[in-house]
Amino acid sequence: MPANVAFAAVPSPEHNDPSHPEHNGRVPAILEALRATKLLERLVEISDPDPASIAQVTAVHHPDYIRKLREHVRSAPVYVDPAPTYITHASFECALNAAGSGIAMVEAILDGSARSGFALIRPPGHHARPRAAMGFCLFGNIAIAARHAQKRGIERILIVDFDVHHGNGTQEIFYHDQTVFLVSLHQAGIYPGGGRASETGSGAGGGFTLNIPLPAHAGSAALQQLIGDLIIPAARRFAPGLILASAGFDAHWRDPLASLQYVSRDYHSLATALQKLAAECCSGRLAFFLEGGYDLPALADGACNIFRTLLGEPAEDTLGPASHPESHIENLLAELRRIHGF
Repeated sequence: MPANVAFAAVPSPEHNDPSHPEHNGRVPAILEALRATKLLERLVEISDPDPASIAQVTAVHHPDYIRKLREHVRSAPVYVDPAPTYITHASFECALNAAGSGIAMVEAILDGSARSGFALIRPPGHHARPRAAMGFCLFGNIAIAARHAQKRGIERILIVDFDVHHGNGTQEIFYHDQTVFLVSLHQAGIYPGGGRASETGSGAGGGFTLNIPLPAHAGSAALQQLIGDLIIPAARRFAPGLILASAGFDAHWRDPLASLQYVSRDYHSLATALQKLAAECCSGRLAFFLEGGYDLPALADGACNIFRTLLGEPAEDTLGPASHPESHIENLLAELRRIHGF
């Protein structure tokens, strides 16, 4: 296993609503768990990265949106969508710092100072649309990093989004693009809507979006089946030069916002599959970006299991199993294999 596993931490304390699920205690909870488990001391920190430039942000967001977001900041505190997504006086700078840390993570991996890593950043990004904030997200952190990697010469990028909510913003940004293959595993029928199996990309991007809308209570067995039977074959066929992952931990059985009932070990399994793919396809280049996860123990346990994978350590689950019977996905898997030609 590589010695250099990197992390970047952007807790954004001033972007905060203490009554909101997406609050400023999330990143500190992960860092405290990493310290307690002695994982933190084995990681390389990317410290004091530059904030994203406006040019880097406008690679995926329209300039009019940047202008509107600045206006919202001047009116802060304010909600900007029904999710609700909040804005404080510091939110614009916090969002630039989060996006910049994601870019710095990709830079470290492309430069060889780290083989893999995890950007522990907020506000999150995968719901942010080209022209609007949405779903607690301001800038599309992973999309901005992907475009930056392409400017560095990486032609084909795989993005795997395992947040429980569909990565609609990332999908919208890349829906017509054949150079970025998006895989989104999410619970069907919940916020933000969409993410249907039939949504596969458009124009030149046709076939380069793989949506996996899972039924409630799908659980660990379904996830393992999808990894082996669909995600790995799809990734191999695409042959990426870099793998990025939108890492949400709100599919955990403890999380209050959904009900896919993953357990902590499932995040180790997902990361292990992506690590093996990265070793096979792109010299191990793999970066995770924090998205959702609103139960702090589940968030911390899941994130620690990602780091355990990257460090070559076995999974640990401090929170126990889910209790609800798991749903079957045979029909969904058959449909997805038919749509995508497997």
